[in-house]
Amino acid sequence: MMFNNRINSKVGLAVAAYIAAMASAPAYSQDSAWPSKPIEFITPFPVGGPTDDMSRFFASKLAQELGQSVIVMNVPGAGGTLGMQQLARAAADGYTIGLAHTGTHVIAPHVYSSVKYDPLKDFTPIAQITDYTNVLVVNGDTPYKSLAGLIQAARDKPGSIDFASAGNGSSNHLSAELLSTMTGVRFTHIPYRGSAPALVDVLGGTVPFMFDVLTTSLPHIKSGKLRALGTTGPTREELLPDVPTIAETVPGYEVVGWTGIVAPAGVPKPIVNKITEALKRITASPDAIERLKAQGRGTKYSNPEEFAELIRKDLALWEPVVETSGAKID
Repeated sequence: MMFNNRINSKVGLAVAAYIAAMASAPAYSQDSAWPSKPIEFITPFPVGGPTDDMSRFFASKLAQELGQSVIVMNVPGAGGTLGMQQLARAAADGYTIGLAHTGTHVIAPHVYSSVKYDPLKDFTPIAQITDYTNVLVVNGDTPYKSLAGLIQAARDKPGSIDFASAGNGSSNHLSAELLSTMTGVRFTHIPYRGSAPALVDVLGGTVPFMFDVLTTSLPHIKSGKLRALGTTGPTREELLPDVPTIAETVPGYEVVGWTGIVAPAGVPKPIVNKITEALKRITASPDAIERLKAQGRGTKYSNPEEFAELIRKDLALWEPVVETSGAKID
């Protein structure tokens, strides 16, 4: 009887071990088999425009790398925060990923009273894929020949010089506010509903200056309708080698925007690794480099840990700038 109990005990232990192994097997097999169905790629901007184009480019390249369809879903609204809200609520199985950028992850959380997501806790950083800088442009007919001249004019008559932006709390608005904070001068903000109408009024002479992306301003700089006074990156731009960085006049000034791929919090590491490695190969490809260069962007790969640190750093950078500027949206 004792012998039979020992056998039953051993059998019971073996069965328990088998059940435990089988219970853990699906998670492993799901990760190793991923992706077995189409992946949804949320971009928080409307159809059309450079950001949407970039999203579709990376989605098509990811589809090739992963051997599965990647479907772009445009979820625009509220400065990109609606798309991020939807992404944060998605299942953490790797089948929903999205495009994050400076505005959605490090500016909007300070500007909006509630974005309904935590940029650090509610997402899995996968990889940074691009970076870009802005250029400070003035109307070609203004008397401002240099950044130092613009700053001195604003210092002589505080608040007398207007600047245009894509809207309250936009990255080009806050680029000007950072300049104001670091130099101690005061400009007057004129917000627009997007960068395009703001640029129209700078070209028309209604507003003296703005910060803009290189791609849209470059043709007007070359024609003489706009004058570039400075770029916001740490080094001079390849396309504007004669234009100094703002930091050459205002030491320490730097604004570098970025975009990256994120997923809902909790995506298994093996899946994250697959997407990360695919994006590393894509950003190194000649066609990606040329495609983004045409948009005034650079390919910039950062792994999940580096990308998470970038988000934390930029959250800290923009918080005091937003507070000082009063760029709050309820």
